[in-house]
Amino acid sequence: MFANLGPLCRLVLRRDWLRSLLWITGLVALMVGFGFAVPGMYPTQADIALILETMKSPTMVVMMGPAYGTTIGALYAAFMVVWSGLILAIMNIFLVVRHTRQDEERGRLEVIRSLPVGRLSSLGAALVSAIVIDAVIAVITGFGLAAVPQDSFTLGGSLLFGVSVGAVGVAFAVVTALMCQLTANPRTAQAWSFGLLILAYLVRGFGDVRSEFLACLSPLGLVVRGQVYVRDLWWPVLVTLGVAAAGAALALALAARRDLGQGLIADRPGRREAAASLRGPAGLAWRLSRSALIVWTVAMLVLGASYGSVMGDMEAFIASNEIFQQMFGDGDPAQFVSLIMEIMAIIGAIPALQFVLRARSQEREGFAEAVLARSVSHDEQLRGYVGLGAVAAVVMPVVTAVGFWLGSHAVMDRPIPLATFLKAALVYVPAIWLMLGLAQVLIAYLPRHTSAAWFYLGYAGFIAYIGAMMRFPDWTAQLSPFGHVPKLPLQDFTAVGLIVMTVLAGALSVAGFVGYSRRDMVYG
Repeated sequence: MFANLGPLCRLVLRRDWLRSLLWITGLVALMVGFGFAVPGMYPTQADIALILETMKSPTMVVMMGPAYGTTIGALYAAFMVVWSGLILAIMNIFLVVRHTRQDEERGRLEVIRSLPVGRLSSLGAALVSAIVIDAVIAVITGFGLAAVPQDSFTLGGSLLFGVSVGAVGVAFAVVTALMCQLTANPRTAQAWSFGLLILAYLVRGFGDVRSEFLACLSPLGLVVRGQVYVRDLWWPVLVTLGVAAAGAALALALAARRDLGQGLIADRPGRREAAASLRGPAGLAWRLSRSALIVWTVAMLVLGASYGSVMGDMEAFIASNEIFQQMFGDGDPAQFVSLIMEIMAIIGAIPALQFVLRARSQEREGFAEAVLARSVSHDEQLRGYVGLGAVAAVVMPVVTAVGFWLGSHAVMDRPIPLATFLKAALVYVPAIWLMLGLAQVLIAYLPRHTSAAWFYLGYAGFIAYIGAMMRFPDWTAQLSPFGHVPKLPLQDFTAVGLIVMTVLAGALSVAGFVGYSRRDMVYG
């Protein structure tokens, strides 16, 4: 069943050596670099105490998890454990899908299966490779953080931090392997894996505020209970890895029963004749993306409602906390809306960017050639995906605002009007459109480097998440389009920046259409 597993592991690592090196370098630089930066940002115990007091608010607990201890190391762990685990989980989802269901769809696995390899060797190689990369990141991060010149950054705590985020990555590699057995294609497997990651984040956030037991049902919530740099408990990591081992055994058992190219959950039979909407490239783009759009719409609605559901606790927390009364005057919880809406806008940009970049993936995989072989221009081929992305850029903020309002309306004594949430969300639409314009330019002129759009969005998310709290210079936020958006309702509305971004997004889009229509297809 596992014949030639070793050579297949080497093949996976060799195919992905550059991508893996970039992930390892970026994640280690992020986690270790901020370990060295945090002591300079909070030099006194009074600074540490103030920010730790801030992190006791329900909104901050939902976003980052509970904070333990009073040292600079404990503060660093409170900032980084959950979100480092999220990033590592995303890496593992991409890796496992790429080397399992995506290889099946492209016919590579059929070629491999024609050689003397075991039936489960391909899935085993993907999982082993993911574990190896996670382990490398964990070990380098652990020893790197131990070198921080602060007494609270102990070797044991640093290694626990690295292993904790690595365990989250392993857990979601296993979750993705399970989804690859249940679903019929890589897009669905990836969508469900990301959906479960969002669910794990929501369960962790809600549990951190309401129920310790519920928080421990999520890998993200479980590893936080290790209390890194405070008590350094290893049992949450061991439980996480144990459950992951059981999940891996289940995934391998399911893989042994599944036919190549099929999912254990069978697709519904299609229509006898194609719908009229499929006569054009725009209809095809919608058909390929509609499931993802529906999943993301529901996810953003639920995520918004989950944040809104803690606003009642926030109102009571501010009223009972002297520091927060000094910070926010009358204690209006709407002060927190601006921060959450910026984070949610960046998350909402993910599906919009996915839809636009699907034009490139269709080209890379050879599917666009079949469409363009008919009486379809390059502009028409690209227009369907760009239009869908532009619509998603509006839909995601709207459903986020509605979800936030529904959640907060149910728990607050003085509910915030829906219009406040809508304004705070919709001001980010031009920034998302600008991201889509950049993606079009990359598709047109640098088609092999479209991943740069994801790195730029990741930078925007990172700066929005901890930039202000880490006291970064203002210019770091200005490098992101989201840094030029008025933070409603904290700031006054100004239209100049939004107009400039909209015009720039339109110019980039036009340049993208021109470049795409003039170049040949680029495969690989």
